[in-house]
Formats: sequence, structure tokens, C-alpha cells
Amino acid sequence: MKYWKNFLKKDGYLAASEITWLSESRPKEIEEHWNREYPEIGTASTKFSVLERNGFSPVGYFVLSEASWIDHYYKPMEKRFDSFLKKHQNPEDAREIVATEKDEIRKYKEYKDFLSYGFYIAKKIS
Repeated sequence: MKYWKNFLKKDGYLAASEITWLSESRPKEIEEHWNREYPEIGTASTKFSVLERNGFSPVGYFVLSEASWIDHYYKPMEKRFDSFLKKHQNPEDAREIVATEKDEIRKYKEYKDFLSYGFYIAKKIS
């Protein structure tokens, strides 16, 4: 937030998307996964606090739809797995990348009620 704040004039607006917990409680598997992969994950109230501590006033927030994840992110990624493996001649590290992404897709589908991307809008106040 500090970095982006430098590009905004006073009273300018910031719009950002950030992975967000939708609940204070969640299954251990998904919590451990995202805390390991992206420790900055937090609830919307946590994200609002970050904005406020960095000179922004929250204006709006909404959760991106399941279609944003499935139709516009995971499905296009899945379609490229075979060509990715072929391009890299299917070595172990390429197979591991694909396996990791497939596992993330499975986890999202299983635990989608507990996380999503939040879209945040905030106004620079200082």
C-alpha cells in the first residue's frame, strides 16, 4: 500500500484485488495451505486495517464470484497443462508444478466457501 500510495494524488482512489478469508474459522487443510503459500492472506477486516494504517479510507469491497476463479483462472490454466508439459519435455520439475496447481484447484473447489478474492476500493487521505 505504501508503494502504490506514492502514485496517487491526494483524494485519489486505489482499487485492488487480494485473496481474502471469508470466515474467521476454516478447515485446517485450507488454512495451512494458504498460510504457507501466501502468509498475507487475511479477512476483509484485516485488509481494511492495512489500508487505514497506510493512509487510506475504505470506500467499498466485494467478493469475486466463483466464476472468476473457475472460468477465468483455473479452466484456462488447466487447458495449458499438456502444452506446458510438452514444451518442457515433461521433466520432473514441470510435472511437480502441474501437480501443485491441480492440488490448488482441488482445494479451491472443496473450500470455496472459506476464501475468495476481495476487491477493495479505498481513497487516499494523507
